[in-house]
Amino acid sequence: MTTDPTTPTPVTHIYFLLDRSGSMQSLATDVVGGFNAFVKEQTADGPDALITLVQFDSQEPHEVVLAAQPLPSAPSLTLETYRPRGGTPLYDAMAQLITDATIRAEEKGGREVIIFVTFTDGGENASEQYTKQQIFDLVRNRESRGWTFVYLGANQDSYAEGGGAGFRNASVQDFEASADGVTAAFASLSKGMMKERGKIRTMQERDNTDFFEGDKEAEARLRGTP
Repeated sequence: MTTDPTTPTPVTHIYFLLDRSGSMQSLATDVVGGFNAFVKEQTADGPDALITLVQFDSQEPHEVVLAAQPLPSAPSLTLETYRPRGGTPLYDAMAQLITDATIRAEEKGGREVIIFVTFTDGGENASEQYTKQQIFDLVRNRESRGWTFVYLGANQDSYAEGGGAGFRNASVQDFEASADGVTAAFASLSKGMMKERGKIRTMQERDNTDFFEGDKEAEARLRGTP
């Protein structure tokens, strides 16, 4: 595909919403390692992306760890920063990050392509401000603007939990709540992200409702299927 040299190449902005509720405690080391490996792989794929990392629990539904950080300069996540605790106010956390991302998107005038990733090991159980229907409406509205929403979940039916919140089945994946399962989930996410970034970089047509394109390796591992 030939691109117009006068048109700025869009930058991928990865918004990563990370569950830090107490049930993640047994996976904390694996989550930290998996996230850092993901950032390292994305950095090797090219510097043309930003990452915003927000972790959430019932004590702090919106803790910004990284804010629009260029990948090459993104500091590693550590066990000092990622300390699981409390409940899972998933809807409140999603709403706040979507709001933040919307404000920035309007400021940037469409120069960033947004991929919004939610990584959790359990369903909603602690939100006080937002309902599932409100999140569903928010997700579908931003999807209509070209955003991509990805959901990775363990210890749940991610298709029911994520689907009820507006995520498309093609961009949802279950993973096993184990060290190997977390590693597989981050690897599958990274693989899909590189495909998406390649299309964005070269301004190819892409389906923002189908992130994994049927390649769900972590889920296949969980199901015991090839």
